[in-house]
Amino acid sequence: MNPIRRTLLAAACALTLVPAVHAQGYPDRPVKIIYTYAAGGPGDALTRLLAQHMSTSLGQPVVVENRTGASGGVGTMAVARADADGYTFLLTTITTVVQIPMVMRDDTFDPVKSLTPVANVSMQPLILVANQSVPANDFPSFVEWSRKQPDGVHVAVSGPTLEVASALVNKGANIKMVNVPYRGAAPAFQALLSGEVKLYFTTPSASTLEFVKQGKVKILGITSAEASPLITGGEPLIKHVPGYVQDINFAVWGPPGLPAPIVAKVNDAIRTAMAVPEVKERLNSMGMAPAYADAAKVVKTTQHEAANIKRAMEVATIRYGQ
Repeated sequence: MNPIRRTLLAAACALTLVPAVHAQGYPDRPVKIIYTYAAGGPGDALTRLLAQHMSTSLGQPVVVENRTGASGGVGTMAVARADADGYTFLLTTITTVVQIPMVMRDDTFDPVKSLTPVANVSMQPLILVANQSVPANDFPSFVEWSRKQPDGVHVAVSGPTLEVASALVNKGANIKMVNVPYRGAAPAFQALLSGEVKLYFTTPSASTLEFVKQGKVKILGITSAEASPLITGGEPLIKHVPGYVQDINFAVWGPPGLPAPIVAKVNDAIRTAMAVPEVKERLNSMGMAPAYADAAKVVKTTQHEAANIKRAMEVATIRYGQ
């Protein structure tokens, strides 16, 4: 064989082995997961629980960093710009990633291509809850009543995800919910309790479900495709709003260009962690469900969320970065 050709062939073979060799010794130092919101909430608890169990599989500490700001944009962009060496990952909601071009005013960010999807880890539906003064106990009767309200029905919103929800349900059910913005979930829920607003889309946290149990608010529907065993009352809104599904999916990504062997190893550590009974119990106590899925599912869900937002923006003004 020609010496030059032999040298080039050997170099090419060596290059193809680099990711595999790199993954064999990986990880050899602590791994970091950036969570895009503040400590203390269910998503933060999920991230820390996952990190704890991933450490066992990977044989190295997995540390959590809360990188907040710009509705998740600061932490997301930090991972998008990180080295693709397998030591920096992102855990946030798929909706957060989809909203980055609007939140950060960055048209170059592609929710599918600007990060490397690794795995879906958990799912949490939204629930539509109503003040007890609303004379309806299910969504069909609410629709009938709401259409008789000439000025519409006030719904609390505390972020663009909830504005998307109200826009899609308005269009699909041919009703008029009027958004009333609040700076955070706590004041929004307090407005619901006081009767300042009649409705609120929120997550089925333990505290919310306790208010339901006490009879202070009631569930009119849930945004998942199927009923949840964690939520008593309220059927899937898709039965009455064609095509409407809007789950809050938490997933893990790496920087763009992350080698496939590293993706596979981290994915395996996540799958193992999500199968631990303690993890399922902890998530269920927070109104969340384990929902491990591979990278292909993350891409599919990302595309679905992008379609939801596009449809919502066609019929309503969604406030991003405000």
